[in-house]
Amino acid sequence: MNSSFYNSISGIVNNQFSMDVVANDIANVNTTGYKSSTAEISSLFSSVLSSTTASTNDLGMGASSQTTALNMAQGSLETTDRTFDLALEDEGWFGVLGADGSTYYTRAGSFSLDANSNLVDTNGNYLLVTLGNNVTTTTLDEETLEGFGTVDTTLQAYSITQLDDVALGEVGDQTSVTLPELLYYPAVATTEASYAANLDPTVTVDTVNLDLDAADYPATVTASSSQTVTLSGTVSNTTAALDPQEGDTIILTLTDADGLSQTVNATLDENLEWTLSDYDVSGLNTTSDLTVSSAVLQTSQEVANEEHFTMTVIGSDGDKDILDMTFTKVVPQGEEGTTWNAVVNIYSYYEDYDSTKTYDTSLYYVDESTNKVYEIVDTQTGALTFNSDGSLASNTIPTLDNGGTTLTLDLGETDSFDGMISSTSIDKTNIADYNGSLEGYLTGYGVDENGNIIASFSNGESSAIAKIAVYHFQNDQGLTQVSSTLFSESANSGDAIFYTDADGNTTSGTAIATSTLEASNVDLATALTELIIVQKAFSASSKGITASDEMLQNAINMKQ
Repeated sequence: MNSSFYNSISGIVNNQFSMDVVANDIANVNTTGYKSSTAEISSLFSSVLSSTTASTNDLGMGASSQTTALNMAQGSLETTDRTFDLALEDEGWFGVLGADGSTYYTRAGSFSLDANSNLVDTNGNYLLVTLGNNVTTTTLDEETLEGFGTVDTTLQAYSITQLDDVALGEVGDQTSVTLPELLYYPAVATTEASYAANLDPTVTVDTVNLDLDAADYPATVTASSSQTVTLSGTVSNTTAALDPQEGDTIILTLTDADGLSQTVNATLDENLEWTLSDYDVSGLNTTSDLTVSSAVLQTSQEVANEEHFTMTVIGSDGDKDILDMTFTKVVPQGEEGTTWNAVVNIYSYYEDYDSTKTYDTSLYYVDESTNKVYEIVDTQTGALTFNSDGSLASNTIPTLDNGGTTLTLDLGETDSFDGMISSTSIDKTNIADYNGSLEGYLTGYGVDENGNIIASFSNGESSAIAKIAVYHFQNDQGLTQVSSTLFSESANSGDAIFYTDADGNTTSGTAIATSTLEASNVDLATALTELIIVQKAFSASSKGITASDEMLQNAINMKQ
């Protein structure tokens, strides 16, 4: 009968243990990232009563509390308005560095910046990350500091090198991260620029005036005594004349020794020759020979089309410069395609136009439409040749010198239509693209779904600065609970590991939700039900003691 006392006592003790576990879960129903527990109770050894039958009878010796089992089910995700409230959308753990130098693991992702701009949790533990090592100290002048709203040159400033993603590395390579307030994105000069457009090859015919070759007209002419002149010539040596025709006009300017001039006209005959006979020049000083100061052929022929494009590039000083491109079609146009001569300039703003100054055109370009003067950084020439279908056949434009930085101009792949084309039947939108960036000032930090801590800047650029480590374990339930939300690894959990992708690169293995917290996974309805059950079991165990006491008393009374 004594065993019934001890069995009931063990029931009271173990139900009290279960009560503590359930009560702790209920107390943490609103604790971020909390994982509920289940009390595990096991039966103690039992004695075996012998029997003449084949069966045996076990006499239990009570129960014993063994341990608590963690419920690793994910809690609901709740949106917040804080950037560094983070939640893991699948299994895994954030790592934090405690004040004692030990690493702990948690699902509670409520992080913020402390007074030293370190990313910490609510207990002051440092969030563990892999650094991108792309932030260095720098010195900024007052003009640059004004972009941050300060002129205090004693403040420590930092500069960043652009980085799209931080490799997670190996377990153990992680450390805390400091997110500086004065983070500067230096200007980056353009090294690559591309342009796509259609150079319209439509044949255009117009009336043009072409200077005659010197061999096609006399240099001087002697007037007769009647003050008339006779002279003749041809256009056979004038290569600029593509298709001279009978009836085209020759315009001559005769100049005398006194500087007076007279214009006379002649007409091409069927042999493309011209003659001017007994033309009255009495208005000129004919005492000496007259000079043919100008001889022009006026004819109709194909004229060169010209296309002009501009785009922005970033100069070596960080300012926006202009990449100016002029394409002039070579005439006459060939039957198998077209060729366009190109002149490409890089212009950097110098000053507003000053009419009192004389600008060297070899060094400066004056834009009369805007009254602005630009320094000519570099000029290069070349040619684009196109196939009969309009695709690019060749490009001889060399690289440009962007103030000490080599700039490659991409106008498309050969035998393709991805860049410049020359077609009358294809519509193509002008598309410009370039790399490089203006200087930028930090506007804020954020976290992407891959765990990269991203710094954003006023120039529209952004860069990863570190990656938040997400740790995994072979047996999550084997972790040792240090506090309501902190755990440490144990022999039962195994060492922390990182997952790897198909290429063998370490990866977080789960997405990270920003401005989101994982709520406690305690099911309050279940916990309250368990509370009632434990309470009833506790009461029943206590009844077992009183009942055993009464039975023992009755047995004693029977002997009296």
